[in-house]
Amino acid sequence: MNSGQTLTDCYVPLAVPPTTSLSEGGSAPRSASDGLAESTRSDKSLRRLLLSTSVLSKSDGSALLELGHTKVICSVYGPRSAASSSLGGGGGSSFQSGGSINCEVRMAPSFGVRPQTAVAGAVASVDGRLGGRASRTSTAATLNEVELSAALGDAIAPSIRLDLLPKCVIDIFVMVLQADGSVLPAAITAASLALADAGVELFDLVASCGLVVSVEGDGISGYGGGSKNRGKRKPKLLADPTESEELRSEGGVTIALMPNWREVTLWEQTGRLPASVSGEAIELCQDGCETMFKFMRECLVAGESGNNSSCSDND
Repeated sequence: MNSGQTLTDCYVPLAVPPTTSLSEGGSAPRSASDGLAESTRSDKSLRRLLLSTSVLSKSDGSALLELGHTKVICSVYGPRSAASSSLGGGGGSSFQSGGSINCEVRMAPSFGVRPQTAVAGAVASVDGRLGGRASRTSTAATLNEVELSAALGDAIAPSIRLDLLPKCVIDIFVMVLQADGSVLPAAITAASLALADAGVELFDLVASCGLVVSVEGDGISGYGGGSKNRGKRKPKLLADPTESEELRSEGGVTIALMPNWREVTLWEQTGRLPASVSGEAIELCQDGCETMFKFMRECLVAGESGNNSSCSDND
């Protein structure tokens, strides 16, 4: 770690939500840290954001991103010859003419995992004992880490001038120090900053934003709640969701965008959402990406940017 660089409150424990918030679907005022003593934020606001580059001295480029209580750190190595790649073509390997990238996302053991999430993600063995990430001791990647690695590679690869790197590979390693929602957008954003910090030639930065669709009550038109109840409640779009908001949601959308090129490099959608809801969610995610891009650019120019930011549903 370079002198003068800090991880701020990176290891502050996550607050355990009330038992009714997840099991009974109770609705509480939305705050910047999901119930912690901070000012409330609107449904279209991002959490407290901190961006920093050049935080690791032994990598070619690095970046730290804190989005509320989601903390990720990314290191980039290369370009180097393909034979000397340190990641060895893991779950996030992506190849294009001229060069390739290897992406790997890992969760820091014992950090940033809520008890509810650990239990939900555990796998019962033959003898009935819980296994999975809750008691994982091996270094093998979990299914979630493999999926995150693949999605990161898909989102980042279009932004890199791989045609200028024949027979070369770039290793991108993301460590999730704390996971409190919006992990994939945070990983994509940090990786793009780290690539820029490493001096890799890019078409554009890649900014990412996610949201979830929360339904409280009878359901939304064409989605859930039974035929007689449909259409009585409008969906609620929550930008930059926390983990609790993700667990209570009916679906979600994540977008990665190269703002200057107006090109979407990744679009992931979960849940069965009506076309009108999906379209509104995409527009809000694009606004969130543009807001994130503004702070990414400031971070690269000024060295560091920490701000409360919000995204609007209007262009």
